[in-house]
Amino acid sequence: MGAAAIDPVRWTRWAGALVTLGFAFSLFLVLAFAWLAPALLWVPPALVIGAMALAWLSGDELRLLVGILAGFVVAVGYKEGFQPEEALYGLLYLGYLAYWFVSRLFFYRDDILATRVDRALFAFLVWITGSFALTALFRGSFSTAVSEWLALTMLAFYFPVKEMALRRPEAYRRILGALAFVATFVVVRNLLEYRAEQAGAQHLWQIATGRVVENEHLLLMVGLIALTVALFARRPRLRWAAAGGFLLYTAGVIIGLSRAVWVSYVLGIFVIFLLVDRRRRGRLVLFGLAGLSGVMLVGYLVFPGMFALIFAGLVDRIFSLETAATGDISLVNRFLEMSAAWDHIVRNPIVGYGFGVPIKYYSLVYELTHETSFIHNGYVGVWYRHGLVGFLLLYGFYFTSMWHAVKLSRSNHAAFAPIGIAVAACLVAEALLGNTENPFATSDKVLFIGVMAGLVAAGRTVVERPGAP
Repeated sequence: MGAAAIDPVRWTRWAGALVTLGFAFSLFLVLAFAWLAPALLWVPPALVIGAMALAWLSGDELRLLVGILAGFVVAVGYKEGFQPEEALYGLLYLGYLAYWFVSRLFFYRDDILATRVDRALFAFLVWITGSFALTALFRGSFSTAVSEWLALTMLAFYFPVKEMALRRPEAYRRILGALAFVATFVVVRNLLEYRAEQAGAQHLWQIATGRVVENEHLLLMVGLIALTVALFARRPRLRWAAAGGFLLYTAGVIIGLSRAVWVSYVLGIFVIFLLVDRRRRGRLVLFGLAGLSGVMLVGYLVFPGMFALIFAGLVDRIFSLETAATGDISLVNRFLEMSAAWDHIVRNPIVGYGFGVPIKYYSLVYELTHETSFIHNGYVGVWYRHGLVGFLLLYGFYFTSMWHAVKLSRSNHAAFAPIGIAVAACLVAEALLGNTENPFATSDKVLFIGVMAGLVAAGRTVVERPGAP
């Protein structure tokens, strides 16, 4: 390169010109939005602020990972169609994952596939990406296929979470903090929606049966994590903050009125009870009684004139568990859905049908022949979409991670044993819940499962190192 190419005066002149052009273009964008689409006037400044935030996050790998996980709040809602904020977040996390895998596989040459769990998950991600050929073969919907594929790619966060937890001891606390941030956003939103729904109720039955059913799996998992932290925290402030979080997330689980989620939540708490020592079992019972009393007290204070009806609705929902399998038309309909999917599996059990390929069955809910690619049963749904190959890869990863979490909980490591307990409780609860609500169908569930499995994998690696306590 010649001397003229690096002349400071020339560089200053070019830099000034670029800044001027950038300012002029930004001004043009603002004026264009103001004239053509005033409702989108917020887009240019939002992009600038977002770019500045991304530049700051990129200065530290852990900070970037935590920022992306916490940023999931923009995509955590269940809205129809592709929303602008969801599209931007999708580009961000896919770009991050693409950069991470390319850099580790081709530049750093890191051994990111060191264990059978790593290899099973990586093989599953490759397998489902190749299944778009099946979508074309069976004439499925490519828009639905892309949406379903994007949800499952969230499992790939397992790898950067595992790496960061191995490299940076503080990663556990920050990553769990990011999950708690998302869950707190969700539960506050749900409680506000529930309050507005109850305030707008015009009939008594609407008060008794009112519910908010968004992101319940997420609240279930973070509630179990918060309970574990409350049991093991040494600092009183952290202990009571975690106990308060457990109370808050439990309230979010309750207002969903999902019996399957309730039963799975209780199962998760029971798993924690089994895995902790005797002293902490007593503390767990205390937290449970205090939590139940606290939820009832807060409910009475927030809904003074409606609490009796709300409580009666909850009790009725609990006692309906006995007849749910035969008397709940929604649950019976899921059995019909599962049967229709199984008929397809029998005809093509090995490779499956891919994303976006619908099944047809007579729906008791809609009272017509219903066509859908979404199957509520997680086990049948995965087998239908991804065949026996994908089923074995995914659930091999899932149940092996669960077993590793149990083993980690039995270790004597003060930092990693609680993580094993919390993750074991979450994965056992989701395994039961997967019979009626697919844990691998939406991005919120998939993301949290991938992150927790990554934390367990890192903890197990540390504990099994020679000389580890």
